[in-house]
Amino acid sequence: MFTSWLHQPVKTVSKPMAMAAQDHFARLSGPPGALGALEEIAVRMAAMSQRMDPEADPAQITLFFADHGVAHAGVAGISEDVTPMWLRNCLRGTSASAVMARSLGLRYEVVDLGLARDPGPLPGLIQQRIGPGTTDFRTTPAMSEQQLFAALGAGRDAVLRADQAGCRLFIGGEAGSGRTTSAGALVCALLGIPPESIAGPGSGISPEALAVKAQVIQEAVDHHARFFSNPLDVLRRLGGYETVALCGAYITCGQVGMAAVVDGFCSSVAALVAATLHPTLNNWLFFGHHAAEPGQYPIFRSLNSRPLLHLDMRLGEGTGALAAFPIIRAACSLLKHTLPPPQ
Repeated sequence: MFTSWLHQPVKTVSKPMAMAAQDHFARLSGPPGALGALEEIAVRMAAMSQRMDPEADPAQITLFFADHGVAHAGVAGISEDVTPMWLRNCLRGTSASAVMARSLGLRYEVVDLGLARDPGPLPGLIQQRIGPGTTDFRTTPAMSEQQLFAALGAGRDAVLRADQAGCRLFIGGEAGSGRTTSAGALVCALLGIPPESIAGPGSGISPEALAVKAQVIQEAVDHHARFFSNPLDVLRRLGGYETVALCGAYITCGQVGMAAVVDGFCSSVAALVAATLHPTLNNWLFFGHHAAEPGQYPIFRSLNSRPLLHLDMRLGEGTGALAAFPIIRAACSLLKHTLPPPQ
C-alpha cells in the first residue's frame, strides 16, 4: 500500500551519546548547567546524530502553500487573492523567510499544494497541487482520503529531497488563507479545548471576526465530533494540505533520522498530530518559537515541550523556526569546540 511508510517506526536516539555529551559539559569550567538550554540542545543533537560533533548544517526549509475553503466564512486576515503574490515574493527571494534562509545559507523550497488561484508554472516552484484549496469544513470533510494521502506524501517527498542533498536538519513552513482557523479546529478536536480559548488573531483580524472564528470552529467540531477517535480522520476533516504535508514531513524526519525545527501555531498542530501517531517522534523535534497564538500553549503542554524563542511572531512561513536555527547551530559548535580545563 502506498501509505505503508506512514506507520514505519521512527528511529531511536542514542542515550549513550546523550550521556557522553552531558559528561562533556559537566567537565567544562564554570557552574554545572551554566549554558542552560544550549547544553540541552547540544545533547539532543548528539543523541540524534549519534556523534559528539553534531552539525545543524546543511539544512533545508520547505514552504507549503495552500488555501482553506473556510476562509470564505470571514475568518481570515488575508484573502486567497493575496496568497499567489505571497508565493511569488518567496520565489523572488524578497519574502521574510527567503531573506532569512539566504542569510543563513539554507536550501530553500516553495511548494504549491493547493492555492485557490493556480499561480501556474513559475521558475523554482515545486507544483504538487492537490486541489484549489480545501472545502469548507463546517459541513463537509476538508479533503478526501486520496487528497490526505497525497498531502502526506508531499511532506515526505520534501524530507527525502533534503536527505538526498545531505541535510542534517529540516524546517517546514506554511502559508495560505484560513490556516489558523483550521489549526484551531484541530487543537479543539484533538485536545478537547473550547474554541474561545484557542481562536487567535492569525494574520490580523478584528475582535468581531475573532468571535466569528470561534463560532466557525465550534460549528466544525460539532459537525465532525463523532469521527474524532482516529487522528488521521480528524486531520482529513479539519486540516489543510499544508498541515497534512508538515505532519508527513515530521514523521519522515524521525524515520530517516533528521532533526526538525517546528515553526509556529500551524506547524505545531501538525507536530501534535504526528506525535499522536508516533509518540517517540518528539525526540526529533525542536519547537522554534512561541507564536502570538493562544492555541500553541496546550500543544506545548501536551507534548511536554518548550519553545526556544518567544518573539511575538505570527507570520508563519517558517520565520520563527529560521530565527531559532542559529541557536541550534551555536549549540552544536559548543559541543564540538569547547574543551575542559587542563588537569
